[in-house]
Amino acid sequence: MVNWSRIRLSYSDHTGDKVKNWLQERWRSWRVARAERDVLAAYRADYGAGVHLHWWERLRAGVGLFFVVTLLGAGLTLLVGMFFVGLTILIETLV
Repeated sequence: MVNWSRIRLSYSDHTGDKVKNWLQERWRSWRVARAERDVLAAYRADYGAGVHLHWWERLRAGVGLFFVVTLLGAGLTLLVGMFFVGLTILIETLV
């Protein structure tokens, strides 16, 4: 809302420049406020009701998780297998 009491219309260039500068400042601050409001709305849309991911982002995250779990499982299996193989070799050499 424009505060008309701050605008002083006059025939002098100085007052015209003051009015122009004031209107430009109001426009700048309105644009900044609108940009901040848009960013906040986008943040709330993404994170307010849970993260919204597109199907390809979900697929990429799922594939990555699958590979991580698979590699951890394979590594753990190899580690346990090597433990039992070593234990078997140790028992065979002692007996």
